[in-house]
Amino acid sequence: MNQIDHPTPRREPDPGVRGSAQPRPIRPRRSVMLLLTTVLLTSMLSIFGIGSAAAAPAPAPMPRPLPESLPGMLVGKSYSSVAVLGGVIPGGGPMTVHFQRPDRIALSAGCNRHLGTANISSEHVRIHTLVSTRMACPGPRAGADQWLASFTSVPLTWRAFGPVLVLSSPRQTVALVEQSALPR
Repeated sequence: MNQIDHPTPRREPDPGVRGSAQPRPIRPRRSVMLLLTTVLLTSMLSIFGIGSAAAAPAPAPMPRPLPESLPGMLVGKSYSSVAVLGGVIPGGGPMTVHFQRPDRIALSAGCNRHLGTANISSEHVRIHTLVSTRMACPGPRAGADQWLASFTSVPLTWRAFGPVLVLSSPRQTVALVEQSALPR
């Protein structure tokens, strides 16, 4: 006589196939993936000391110019956001960033495309006046351009970890992944 000391998983029929007893593959939901990404990002940020602190931040030292090799880390690359800490992008984004040249940047938060100049130091990205397309974005995306303008209105702290780029303002942190590293 066999005794089962653990429950045997039930096989549910595949709703798309009549009479099928094949188990359906388990697919993680988008919310679970976002939660895992956020936990991973939060862990990375705490390890590297990035993010908001409870005490007032110390005055930032004057940024140093980048060595010749560092602009090459970002130039010609495009990034797309995968997580935002401290808020959300209206309409869900994503925020995209393309470093066209060492002094040129293109951005979007899911509505209009913004082009302008940027100074990149070893610690900060300072984005200057941006020009943009003027599409009217319906629904929740209507606030995306204002969100982007607010996020980029201050010097952003940046850190790169392989294909991951983290941009932080005093209020929000955005994790972006190089578009060539994203699954298709």
